[in-house]
Amino acid sequence: MSIWLELPSGYLPLPVENSAERLAEIEPVLAELCPPERQDLLYATLNTFATLLTELDERNTVYCGLGWHTAPDESVVSSTLVVSLQPTGEERNPRLVLGDLVRAAANADDQAQADLVDLPGGPALFFESVRSLRKPTLPGQQGDPGHADVYQLEAIVPSEKGDLLAALEFSTPHAASGTLFREMMVLLANSVSFTPPPGSEEQNASAQQIHDLLGGPSA
Repeated sequence: MSIWLELPSGYLPLPVENSAERLAEIEPVLAELCPPERQDLLYATLNTFATLLTELDERNTVYCGLGWHTAPDESVVSSTLVVSLQPTGEERNPRLVLGDLVRAAANADDQAQADLVDLPGGPALFFESVRSLRKPTLPGQQGDPGHADVYQLEAIVPSEKGDLLAALEFSTPHAASGTLFREMMVLLANSVSFTPPPGSEEQNASAQQIHDLLGGPSA
């Protein structure tokens, strides 16, 4: 399973495959740069990242990034962007696949706003919500950390045959600024392709393979 898309700027990719090993490789460097009084927080953060990234890998995640953006008021907004690829198990009309997802969300009493949109590249389904999530407990922290509002915008893009779904998930703890990223997510969803785009290495390799099979002249 493969997917091509134009990732937005401002994101630092995290290692999804073999995340524990790859984070362990950079741990000595980070420990050297980290102030001694923050070492416990560093190791707790790395362990949390390793656990989360391993879970994402098991869920067919192909990309996970941490983002930092400048809001109109010059404040810095942090976010996460996760891209996963899910098989549906059969070929179906992509609109029917998205319709089933809307009904499933309604039956689960999901409070997210669902919008089915026709993009130039095909249909896409957007779920938008603000959820109250528990804050993580930090090393040395006393008492209940409480909850925080998190803005989430998920875009679901089906393949032309309806046998694959690209799930694009944007989240930010800066809930008041979340709607500023609607355009970014629409552009990201519209860039999704399940076939190699023109000029890509994958398409050039496929074209060369066809050329060889047909017995074309050598370059």
